[in-house]
Amino acid sequence: MKKFLLTAFTVGLCQYVYAQQFIASTKDSSGLFIGDMHATGGVSSMAQAKKITFQQLRKDLDNLEKTNKSALATELATVSVDQNFSTDVFSAYVAKLEKKYKADIRSIETDNIRDVFQIDQKSEIKKRHAQVVSAQCLTNKSEGSIIRMHDLDGEEIIAFPLESFKGNSRYGLVENYHQGFARIKKDQVFGYLNYCGEEVIPCQFEKAEPFNDGKALVKKFEWYFVDVYGNESEALENVLEAQALRNGISLVRFKDGKYALIDNSYDVSKKVVSGIYDEITPFNKELFKVREGKYFGLIKIDGSVKIEPTYDNLIVTNQKGKWMIIEQNKKVGLMDTEGNLRVKPTYESITSVPIDPSVAVVNIGIAKDEFGVKLIDLNDLRMSKTYPYIGEFNKYGIAPIKDGKYFGYINTDLKVVIEPVYRSLGSFNEFGLASACKDAGNNTMKCGYLKYDGSEVIPLSFDEVANFNKFGLVVVRENAKNCSMPAGNCKVDMVYDLTGTQVIGKTNEAAPIGIRYAATDTVFNGSFIVVKTFVPDKNGNEELEYNLIERNSVKRITTQGYKSIRKYDSNLLFPVLKEGKWGLIDTTGKIIAKPSYKEMFNSTEGLYGVKYENNKYGFIDKKGKVQVAFDYDEVRPFNNGLAIVSKGSGKLGIINRYNAKIAPCYFTEINILPSSKQFELVDANNNKFVLNQTGDCVTNCTQFDEIRKLANQ
Repeated sequence: MKKFLLTAFTVGLCQYVYAQQFIASTKDSSGLFIGDMHATGGVSSMAQAKKITFQQLRKDLDNLEKTNKSALATELATVSVDQNFSTDVFSAYVAKLEKKYKADIRSIETDNIRDVFQIDQKSEIKKRHAQVVSAQCLTNKSEGSIIRMHDLDGEEIIAFPLESFKGNSRYGLVENYHQGFARIKKDQVFGYLNYCGEEVIPCQFEKAEPFNDGKALVKKFEWYFVDVYGNESEALENVLEAQALRNGISLVRFKDGKYALIDNSYDVSKKVVSGIYDEITPFNKELFKVREGKYFGLIKIDGSVKIEPTYDNLIVTNQKGKWMIIEQNKKVGLMDTEGNLRVKPTYESITSVPIDPSVAVVNIGIAKDEFGVKLIDLNDLRMSKTYPYIGEFNKYGIAPIKDGKYFGYINTDLKVVIEPVYRSLGSFNEFGLASACKDAGNNTMKCGYLKYDGSEVIPLSFDEVANFNKFGLVVVRENAKNCSMPAGNCKVDMVYDLTGTQVIGKTNEAAPIGIRYAATDTVFNGSFIVVKTFVPDKNGNEELEYNLIERNSVKRITTQGYKSIRKYDSNLLFPVLKEGKWGLIDTTGKIIAKPSYKEMFNSTEGLYGVKYENNKYGFIDKKGKVQVAFDYDEVRPFNNGLAIVSKGSGKLGIINRYNAKIAPCYFTEINILPSSKQFELVDANNNKFVLNQTGDCVTNCTQFDEIRKLANQ
């Protein structure tokens, strides 16, 4: 048999039972303690514990008798819980409560009306009776450990701190209180504690279920009921396994492998409350799935049949269980839990569509038949048109669809937001844009970019489009007309930003030269995006160059591509290389120094060492103006306004930024002393001279002055 599972809503038997009956019934890390047993508050004395418990029991009775108050409820309302509230008063009224609840239970046991409201009301009476019986232990207590805490149903109670059992190796299970009693497993057998932590039903059972409307299922060799006073029933006939549900109803498996629902009177009546089935499993909060032979149906907690077992399978569609998938003759459809057919079983499958709840809180399925697939809103059963293909919903709440050979997008409201008119349609990127291509005739397509609402951001007028870089730039391409370039280069690239603004346009409208671009994720100086530029020569070979785009304004600052661009310096100037020559541009792209230098060094003290066409070196300033003429075979960076220069071997000297010769080009060696930053000069005769940082002579100055005089003549 085929399986048509909505996996997001599949619920296992044990998980369901505990989740529905016992709130917060999770095990701790040791796996021994079930439920949150932490104290919510302290109790100063046993007297205070009795006062609080009395108030809780009185409130419980009031809630049961919201409209018709009993005489006892009226009497309890007059009792003042003050410093004069005594143990005798507590004992008397707890006894009266027990007597009243016992009388109420005898009365309702003779009532055969079985509607959901009465079942819940009867259950509440039995639950409150069990709590009163457990609380009676406080009557004779004058001291002991008692705390405020919540039981498994989330109700605040006054009880013995079960967490005190932690670390005691005798215990294999300690479960929080439920309906007045805590289930425990001690020395490998089960029993029950009352609110005082007393083992009122001794540990003696092989298996035991939590209390369920005044009785608990227990097993020695056979299964029995045990009531709140510890009285055991007769053995439950032919029962092999049993599990408590709610409202005094339990699920049992008989020795012949059959299943049924029984109530707490089964030991006497020997009658099941449901039919006998080959399988019973929880379906949703209210219903149980039953199997009879190979067919499935639904029953209610009271055993009445909701849907006859005539279907090949029944599968819940959502957490509320509003609809269910029915399978019949290897086809599936939808039915409500009242048994009304809502979608005929004509589909091969109906599966859930995973949608992130941060995108949309919806419950959508996808149905498949021989014609294709369609979306179904599982809240109101609206359906979309049938398509050959429907993809997954993205973070914008839309999913791709295909209609014939064309693509579009549909939203979670089953409305088409992008009509399926596109030959290709990409996934939406982090900017909410997707590439799209349309037929343009002559077996061609034109491409651009769409926003997730279907609007065109970059017009669909290009022959190719690339992917956006992380800064929101994309390269688009169109085929060039009247192209004189070699085959393969008859393309024109442009660069757009994510708003659809053209950042780099065509290089030459009349005669495209086939420049290609590639938007990179590389950033210069934190503010400029690098765009690779491929420029073809007349032979069709490409040379790599670079352009810069200002990151914040997304505007191109370079008016042409450069072979190399260095990061800008303290002068906010980029050294750039074009056709083998270096120049300078500023951060707006303005050319400060035309690329006319064979070499360019990094700026020092506002000046750049450069090599001119005569293969000689000089310096230019940050405005591109020549400050030191091109007279030198070698120059070194400026240091405190002075630079070492050379006019050949044995012709080293020192100049300032205005090309004044502080030391003539006469010396064979010039060094800067590390400690003092002074200049040490050595001539051909190995005479040494020292100049300070400003160029004044400090050592062997008479001979140095003679050298300088000779140079000045």
